[in-house]
Amino acid sequence: MSTFTLDVATYGDIDQIIARVCGTESQVQLAAMRALNKTALWLKSQSVKEISAQKKLQQKIIRERLKLVKASKSSLKALVVASFYGIKASLLGSMRQTAIGAKAGKSQFTGAFVAMMPTGHRGIFKRKTKSRLPIREVVLPLEPVASNIIKGFVDTGAADKFIQYFRHELGFILKVSL
Repeated sequence: MSTFTLDVATYGDIDQIIARVCGTESQVQLAAMRALNKTALWLKSQSVKEISAQKKLQQKIIRERLKLVKASKSSLKALVVASFYGIKASLLGSMRQTAIGAKAGKSQFTGAFVAMMPTGHRGIFKRKTKSRLPIREVVLPLEPVASNIIKGFVDTGAADKFIQYFRHELGFILKVSL
């Protein structure tokens, strides 16, 4: 499980912003909180799009593995929690047995087979050895690719998006308070 943190301290000092703007500290904190939450949501959506495009998976599968912990006024820190454990091949689409293995969605797994377990779970399995048992379920790893994509967004685009959202939110709050 990976955690990516968006923190106000990373993007600038709030005291400097308060000194430059005619807003109160609570207004600036509210704008920072909203901007952090919007930036975290942007990070999640962009990551889902990029990971699903690179791994050729449905966005729904990736979206379920990314969670947001939103910022509050007291804690100006938003988290994007990523659980990139392997994706079971059975989630990729309808499963079919083929002559060379098994197929789920558009993915082909050579030497695998479709089976139903005694518990009723239907999946794609592969043998660990040449004997009948043990078998293991086929999973697709996400970890190195997905983490690198999210780190890339955090390092490059997140700061610009935060500043853009912060200016927008601060302008809105100051306009409403007049």
